[in-house]
Formats: sequence, structure tokens, C-alpha cells
Amino acid sequence: MSTTRLASAPPQRVRPIPWRRLAWVTWRRQRTTILATLALLGLLAIYLLVTGLQMRSAWHSVQSCIPQQSRSCIFEWSNFKDSYSNPGIISALFIFAPLLIGAFAGAPLIGRELETGTYRYAWTQGVGRNRWATALLVSGAVAVGVLTGGFGAMIAWHDRPLWDADIASRLQASEFPTTGIAIVGWSLLAYAAGVLTGYLWRRVLPALATAIGIGFGLAFATSNLRLHYLAPLKTSSLAFVPGSQTIQQWWEKAGAVVNTSDLNAALRSAGVQQIDVGGGGKATPTTPGDGTDPVTYLLHHGYSQWTSYQPASRYWTFQWIEFGWLTALAVLLLTTTLWLIRHRDA
Repeated sequence: MSTTRLASAPPQRVRPIPWRRLAWVTWRRQRTTILATLALLGLLAIYLLVTGLQMRSAWHSVQSCIPQQSRSCIFEWSNFKDSYSNPGIISALFIFAPLLIGAFAGAPLIGRELETGTYRYAWTQGVGRNRWATALLVSGAVAVGVLTGGFGAMIAWHDRPLWDADIASRLQASEFPTTGIAIVGWSLLAYAAGVLTGYLWRRVLPALATAIGIGFGLAFATSNLRLHYLAPLKTSSLAFVPGSQTIQQWWEKAGAVVNTSDLNAALRSAGVQQIDVGGGGKATPTTPGDGTDPVTYLLHHGYSQWTSYQPASRYWTFQWIEFGWLTALAVLLLTTTLWLIRHRDA
């Protein structure tokens, strides 16, 4: 009796799903968020366009007014400054926008899958959980970066007359993180924080609150550290380069810093009283109509006022520094999320 041995069929290798198909699927999942964000930014862009054109027209009138020292030109300048130097609450919205966009885009990506339980389906398909998560997170990061980058360019266009008029500095805390490429770095950081906290919390709302809190806390700390990316310059000139950002002001005599009590003692002999030394050496007469200028008096008696500052020419250097460490931190957070997805059970 002979036996027939059946040869087992060789296993067929399953080809991975192409990245372009994964990109299409992720677009289908994220299109609502992207379109809603695009609509919001579109409304803000319309506001920036309308007010920007008005401000540019007013600034053109100031520049074309001659002679510059005439009463009508001074009035034109004062009117421009009073109208546009205080942007109000809308400026705060622009500062928070990249953090909110990034957090709202990142927190639901993994957090909603875990909260609703749909990860059991999404992560068990032939594509694999790590490949699926990579396609999801990378496409989301690209969308967030492109949207906020365009928004930052619009803000820079809108605020250009304020920079040219030296009403606002590009290095100040309300301008710097909302323009250039720094705005992209902040949105990517909030996005990555939202993704990681979404995985850790396994719920969207706590992850969203945590990501926003992380972004705001880091933004506050950076506002104090940003002007020290490079060593500040120092000058004793009372009129330094326009657009520069002042860090600190103080008075010296014979190379030594003069404290408040010594400065007040010197000013009392001229009938004036020193106030707010650290804020620029401001002073006021002790009696109305005294007429003594405290700064002139101090300069004529051997004192010198010093200012540490960052020049406007360092704007793009600081932009690249901030974008660099923010992006590196965002990549670290996203990499950590991918590692957790791959090595830990959901």
C-alpha cells in the first residue's frame, strides 16, 4: 500500500499596503478637522486682509506726508499710532492659535481610537499598528505645519507697517511666536503633546487640556528665555537701532552700577526724584514746573545710562533656533508615542 504525500503550498507573502493608499485613508479620517481648521483660519485671514490693507494705507499716508515735522504730519503720525498700536484681544488669539490648532488636531488621533475602542479594528488590520500610526501622525503633522505656516505669513504681512514704524518689534513676545517659522514649531509641539497625552490618557478631553497646558506653560517660560538665545548687546546711546528689543536698562558712574538710593541722592540736589530705575531711569520733578530734565542732569554729571538689547537683525537667527528645538522636541514626543504603540498593549 502506497501513501501519497501532499506537498504543502508555499506561504504567500502579503505585500504591505502602499503609503499612498494609507495617505488617502488618513485624509478621509482627518478631513473634517482639516477643513474646519481651514475655515477658521480663513475667517481670521479675511480679518487680517481687511485691517492690513487699512493699516498699510494709513502708514503710506504717514510716509508720504511732508514736511515730516509739520503739525499736520505729526497729527497724521499720532493718529496712526493711536489707531494701530493696541491690537486688543485679537492679538492674544493669534498667540494662542498655533497651540490650540496643534492640540485640537493631535489629541483625538490616538485618544479617540482608545476611548471608543475602535483601535481593536484599526490596529489589527494587515497594515499593522505601527505603520498605521506612522501614516496617521506624519500626515497630521504636515497638515498642521502647512496651515499654521500660512497663517503666520499672513500675520507677518499684516504687522509689517507696525515693524516699519517701530511701534512693534518682531522680537517681542506678542509678535515673535506668531510669525516666521516659529509658529510652525509651536503648532507641531502642541500637536505632538496632544498625540502623546491622547495615548496616555486614552481619552480626548483630558489629553486636550493637558496638551494645551503643556504648550502654554512652555510658551510662558520661553518668552523669558528667548532674548537670551544669544548674548545681548549693550549700548549707552539713548537712540539705538530701530526694531531692537530692550532687555534691561540701568545707570552707571565710573564703570560701577548706581543703585536707587545713590541715584536719588544725586537727583535731589537738582530738585527731581528718581523712579523706576530698572525700567529705564525715568524721573519726574518733585515740584510742578521745575523744568529740570533728570536725564540731562545725570548725563552732565558723569552718569551714563546703559541698555542691553537684542538687535532686529537677529530675528531669523532666533526663529531658526526656536523652530529647531521645538521641532526636535515634537519629534521626540511623536517617536515616544510610536514606541509605546509598538511595545505596549493597547
